[in-house]
Amino acid sequence: MKQYILISLMLLTSASLSAQKKEIVNYNIIFSPDLSNRLNTTLYPKVVNDADIVEGVLKNIYPILRIKRSQDQLDRYSVDFVNKGLISMYKVNTDMLNIDFQRFERQSDRIAYVMARKVPRTLTGDVSGFMSEYRKFSEKASKSNNGADIWSYFQSGIDNRIVLPSLVNAKVTQKFRNIMVLLTDGYIEAGIYNKGYDLSAKKVADFRKSFLKSKSESMESFLSKNKVFRINPVKNAELKNLEVIVLEMYDRSLSKTGAATAHPTDMEIMKVIWTDWMRASGVKRFELRQTASNSAEAVKYVMDFIRN
Repeated sequence: MKQYILISLMLLTSASLSAQKKEIVNYNIIFSPDLSNRLNTTLYPKVVNDADIVEGVLKNIYPILRIKRSQDQLDRYSVDFVNKGLISMYKVNTDMLNIDFQRFERQSDRIAYVMARKVPRTLTGDVSGFMSEYRKFSEKASKSNNGADIWSYFQSGIDNRIVLPSLVNAKVTQKFRNIMVLLTDGYIEAGIYNKGYDLSAKKVADFRKSFLKSKSESMESFLSKNKVFRINPVKNAELKNLEVIVLEMYDRSLSKTGAATAHPTDMEIMKVIWTDWMRASGVKRFELRQTASNSAEAVKYVMDFIRN
């Protein structure tokens, strides 16, 4: 009888401790820029600069820190390069491109850092340094002509450096929402064509021509029956814990005034093919956004995605 009572007490104690265990959700925001010729404003003029979007999000760090939390935040903001060879080519100081709240052991130190209370290093200063370095390499990229292999990046470039696992101890479970802001124009033109690793302007045009000729009721139905236009799914287990917002998809089928020169438009086609690819690759959650009319609109897309 005493043995049964002891076991019951142990179970009750364990249940009580489990009930008291705190769970905190942190935000791991990764900016992944496609530094291809899409940054050449002469070729592809657009209203919003990538750097303005990144800076707009970083200026919202303090509101993000307070989303249903008041302490023990382990948020991280960083840049990960789709085309990593450019890090050395452009002599990028990657240490500047990282704001990590995991380095604080005490909440009082986090508060002093955010509020700039007599500390040598502040959030404002780190955001300024982050953006200075970001604008440097972005300016260099805009004058070059490099490709960006987004398919290979999703296949092997996204790993556990990028997608953070939960941290568990006796009192707290620290979970992470891994959110990637992928800055790209939506066309995948890295040099391997017609093998299922690209989404070139030519493939988009060929899709449109074949779809219209087929008289199919929907582009989704047409794509499911014509796999030649699909992007091969990647096999990467990390994607099941990654949320992706794709920004500044650039519709080359629009005129300078924004009028469509073809139907369906490039953007409509890219959305169908990207959606199929993201789902087949097991991405946890994603959203596809066309070029914004101003930086505030683009930043709002990201902030709404983070809050939802």
